[in-house]
Amino acid sequence: MRPHGTDAPDPMPDSAFATEGLLHGTPVAMPDGWRMVEEVAPGDYLLTFDGGPRRVEAVQSALVETARAAWPRAHWPLRVPPGVIGNRGALRLLPDQAVLLDCDLADTMFGDPFALIPAAALQGWRGIAPEPPGAVERVATLLMAEDEVIYAGGGALVWCPGDQPIGLPMGGMMPLRGDRAGYVPLSLASARELVACLIAQDVGAALSGAAPGGYQAALRALSP
Repeated sequence: MRPHGTDAPDPMPDSAFATEGLLHGTPVAMPDGWRMVEEVAPGDYLLTFDGGPRRVEAVQSALVETARAAWPRAHWPLRVPPGVIGNRGALRLLPDQAVLLDCDLADTMFGDPFALIPAAALQGWRGIAPEPPGAVERVATLLMAEDEVIYAGGGALVWCPGDQPIGLPMGGMMPLRGDRAGYVPLSLASARELVACLIAQDVGAALSGAAPGGYQAALRALSP
């Protein structure tokens, strides 16, 4: 792992697998449009959810070369179908990458409609499921001056850490410091409870006829 720079060589393999950061190929929003995360460099500005354009202070990157057997299924990237969390196209998220949901259930359960949760908690909701990693995966962590929530994949909200002397976490979730913007990170258990309620809400709506497709929609809500 090494700081990103235009003349920097490709990063060396760091670990058998990665659990947080943005996979290369993920578009992120900038003031002048969308750019792939691997094209973002220190000094660039990203659009943030509640702070306008904010400067990228540093970019940390990791290259993972591994056979699929060496990347535990529990830590596989998650494929998010189009539209589920605001993403326009299919989006791949690492399981410990924090995402921000805006939903009434979060307000009911936790007193805040904005819930910052690890992507792993989304599994099973509206077709979100683990996807085998490629033989080579590249991961970028965009470091900002303070914790920020940025736009990725056409509208999904993902968390970026404040600049700090850390490396990409491999196999464990980085403590979130999202309270600057009023976001209280949920534990994995609480996040899974929220998502279970979202699944139940979808099923209830489908079975009552409030959602198109009736029981077929209910089955899709439960799909792995």
